[in-house]
Amino acid sequence: MNILLVTAGYSIFDAKGQLNGFLSYLTDKNLTDKNHKVKISDVTKETLNMDRELDKLLWADTLIYITPIMWFNMPAPLVRWLDEVLLYQKTFIITDEYGEGGQVPAENFMIVTTSNMKSSDLGKGFVLKNTTHIDDLLQPLIMTNHYLSIRNQIPTFHADNVIAGNTDWIEKVYLEHLDQHF
Repeated sequence: MNILLVTAGYSIFDAKGQLNGFLSYLTDKNLTDKNHKVKISDVTKETLNMDRELDKLLWADTLIYITPIMWFNMPAPLVRWLDEVLLYQKTFIITDEYGEGGQVPAENFMIVTTSNMKSSDLGKGFVLKNTTHIDDLLQPLIMTNHYLSIRNQIPTFHADNVIAGNTDWIEKVYLEHLDQHF
């Protein structure tokens, strides 16, 4: 399988972006060891060549986004990457029925996300009362993939409470997640 890792970890506030980089490393190693072909797009790099990024996107069978949640959404570098790589008549066309003109050949996508919220906070309090699953926060990225005709979502992996909490559990549980789905 051809897999594109789109990684968006970077330093902001107390987060250093290292956990997202580590998850990208684990993903690359795990999937390469299973004979998948893996390419990486680190969207935090200012020197990305968008033609090469488009080629990688169109090459992939599966996309894996490794990203923190920032202000209940994707971080700015990932949004910028999407803005510059998703090109009319190359990754989508306009159709009579909105959202049915995706041109990206990948069949699957998965989101690996990190946040400082606890999973137990979902569905509680004023801010998260209507958010019962982490995917509720990730709808812009999920809908973008659906718009591109990438309709099969592999279950999301959420590493929660990463700044204030214990992160020792993440590596083992994440590798189990990868083994289960790849």
